[in-house]
Amino acid sequence: MGVSSHVFKAQASTARPLAVAEFLSSLSKICTTAESSHRGQAETFGLAISGGVDSMALATLCSQLQSTYPGTGLPPLGSLRKIDFRAFVVDHGVRAGSTSEANSVARLLEGRGAEIAYFGQALWLTRYLGIQTQVLQINWPGCDNPADKPNFESLARKYRYQIMGKACKDLGIRSLLLAHHEDDQAETILMRLIKGHGRLGLMGMKVDGGIPECYGIHGVYESGGIPIQSPLIEPHSEHNALAFPQNSEQMNLFYQARLPIETGGIKIYRPLLSVGKERLIATCQAEGMEWFEDHTNKDPTLTTRNAIRHMYKSYYMPAALTKPALLELSARCRAVTNSELEVTKQWLARCDIRTFDNRTSILDIRFPDLKTFANTQQADGQLLAANIIRYIVMLVTPEEHVSLSFLNTAVERVFREVMTSKKNQRKPPMAFTVAGVEFRPIIEGVSHARHQGSKPPVEEKCRWLISRQPYNSSSETHPSILVPPPHSPLENTWSEWTLYDGRYWIRIKNRGPMPVLVRPFRKEHLHRLLRPPNWIGKGRRLKQILKRIAPGASRWTIPALVLRGNDAKEVPFALPSLDFRDPDLGAEVDWEIRYKKLYTDGLPQLHSTLEV
Repeated sequence: MGVSSHVFKAQASTARPLAVAEFLSSLSKICTTAESSHRGQAETFGLAISGGVDSMALATLCSQLQSTYPGTGLPPLGSLRKIDFRAFVVDHGVRAGSTSEANSVARLLEGRGAEIAYFGQALWLTRYLGIQTQVLQINWPGCDNPADKPNFESLARKYRYQIMGKACKDLGIRSLLLAHHEDDQAETILMRLIKGHGRLGLMGMKVDGGIPECYGIHGVYESGGIPIQSPLIEPHSEHNALAFPQNSEQMNLFYQARLPIETGGIKIYRPLLSVGKERLIATCQAEGMEWFEDHTNKDPTLTTRNAIRHMYKSYYMPAALTKPALLELSARCRAVTNSELEVTKQWLARCDIRTFDNRTSILDIRFPDLKTFANTQQADGQLLAANIIRYIVMLVTPEEHVSLSFLNTAVERVFREVMTSKKNQRKPPMAFTVAGVEFRPIIEGVSHARHQGSKPPVEEKCRWLISRQPYNSSSETHPSILVPPPHSPLENTWSEWTLYDGRYWIRIKNRGPMPVLVRPFRKEHLHRLLRPPNWIGKGRRLKQILKRIAPGASRWTIPALVLRGNDAKEVPFALPSLDFRDPDLGAEVDWEIRYKKLYTDGLPQLHSTLEV
């Protein structure tokens, strides 16, 4: 909502309004949520509504769809038998009158399809087959005048997506529709050209994707669905394979078990991305829908996007910078990228994944030999190698994104065959780290612990042990979660799900008198856990398990639970990802742990190693 918005009706547009059948057809092409719904199920979609003509056209079409679906002549949306919508209007609260304006937009939405009457200056609406609407108020942390911040636009975007994402989560909504259109897309591409973006940036906005700006919010960011369970985990059996083994007979079963894997997360869709703004204006006018015009969008000095809009309205643009030309550029970039993606998946399927244990984030893999590909397409070979490595790194990295530009060293070490320099091709594999992930070569038939610094033969592709990079010596940079003791002895609640180290989703139920800390496993923790009487039986099994599934320094990257006393002394009592608990401590603490959502498309072998 801008500084001087007002209810607006423009001169009639000559463009063709968007029909609800055309809108539904566009939505059905991109909306995978409907395809994943159970047959005959109803689905509620969220709508991001600003009050401008774009979002009000979206609301108009959704209102028509809500009241007519399923109907004669309408294409089906997956197997859904009923479609509902819930609108979200965000009040940024940065100026006087913003709350009143947000409420005015909400009344327009909820009164859609109703009689409209004016009494003096007041607008009265009676709700009839409208869209349920919720006004969301942004609370700016520690800031009295957020509009004065130099990064106000980016902060507003962040808080806007986060508050809408949380609202979707609370209402059980899995999909949020945005009103970005064809003109927005062209402006975005030109903005990225100005900033020097490459091909990936010049693809422009995607028609679908995960909700942005919500990293680490459970139930919003890539989580909150039904977790993928290993078939070995049977809740009603006498022994759960994931549970720490109680005897040597249960050890083999334990080695095969894996943590549940997160699914879900809020997805965004842009069903109007191929529709011009003029058609959206015509849609509102044809349906008698009013909208709010934000005059700050017309000030070319405020933002780059405003300046670009001013240029298009006031000047003739060179042919290469016209909107059709920019959209064609986007389409070409997307076609090339999609082709690369298909090639990457083909080569990913050739990766020899021996095992991937998500309890310790350790992967044993042999990458494919790209020699035949590189002999014909040298430059593309290096790009293919980087894409393959990024897919694998994302299985283990604590980081949200990994840029291809950071993977040059990894390509040189892992895929020597695609390098132009013969000197690089003769170099033996050596350990390295990238994006918080450690790559260590494995020599076939030789103990990794004894020969981790040895040089395997140069002419053959070696296996790699990939794990979380060990933490540095500064504990201030280590990941941690603090769960305080309950306020009263009767309190028996779980903490919020928290993303630990970008890999594990963890929640704790602490009923004890001391705070519980989730932090990296340490050598002194192991000595404490192996002390008598634990060493007899259980401690011995723990030592065997760590040697097998968390060798060397990789074990110091798995999470541990410790009790913190009044003297700040920490006492370890559990390794949650291994379901290990000290029998003498932490009896009043429970936990649940899952691994982050994985994208395994193109990695069929990974499914078998995860037992999913």
